Parts: sequence; structure tokens; C-alpha cells
Amino acid sequence: MSVLSDLYVSTPDKFLDYDEAQEAPEDERAELTGFTSIEFSTLWAILEGKEWEEAHMDAFEPEMEKDGGDRMIFLVPAKLVDLAASLDEAAIASAAEQWAETDELEHCEAEDLVETIKELQRVAKVAKETKRGLYLWNCV
Repeated sequence: MSVLSDLYVSTPDKFLDYDEAQEAPEDERAELTGFTSIEFSTLWAILEGKEWEEAHMDAFEPEMEKDGGDRMIFLVPAKLVDLAASLDEAAIASAAEQWAETDELEHCEAEDLVETIKELQRVAKVAKETKRGLYLWNCV
């Protein structure tokens, strides 16, 4: 069973709309598979150059939970959005290598994770430039 993992840019008053139709302008959305708040919290720790702590995970508070947790929306922490938006190519490559070595992503190759980080970076930049939030929608 795979997890759909869309990142999208929205405002606090409209973020729930995404759950109904999974629609957003193409430049404000990244369609991923297999990434939850756990994986993104691990990436966040890597980007900070710190050991993962529960605080990284706790910062991803569920904004919506339906069907017993089969559908959830999280607001991506602003600190992760800032870090992701400011990455350069070398930092992306380094983070992908480290992320691939984590228990959560041991099945992934670093080359594949580079694309995921670039997608995160792309939508994080839009969120920052438009002063809106970045949300993670998961559906099992």
C-alpha cells in the first residue's frame, strides 16, 4: 500500500479544500508518493545539521484527520520551508545522500531523493514568495 503525499501552497482558510479535489495550480503543488511527516521531519533534521528529535515530528501537527488517519493534512513547519527554499545544488545532493541512509528511506536511492527535495524546494519558494503556508496531504 502506498501513501499519496502531495505538498501544496494554500492559506489557512482554504487549505481544507485540497482534500476534496486534490487540485492546485501546477506551480503550487508537488505530487509525491511515500512521504509522510515522519520522512519530512527526518529531512528537516538533516538540513539543520542536527540529530532527529521528537520536536521535529511534533512540529508537524495534524491540521486535518479523516477516516481514522487514512487522510491527513499537516502544515509544514516554517523553519523547514525556509531551509528548503534556500538550498543550493550541493546542499540538495548532500541532504539526499544523508536522507537515503536513514531507516525511514533505506529503500530509496539518493538520486531519486534529489528530485523529491527539489520539488519540496520549488513549492517552498512559492509559499515564501506568496506569504502562504505549505501543506502536506497524505492519503493511504
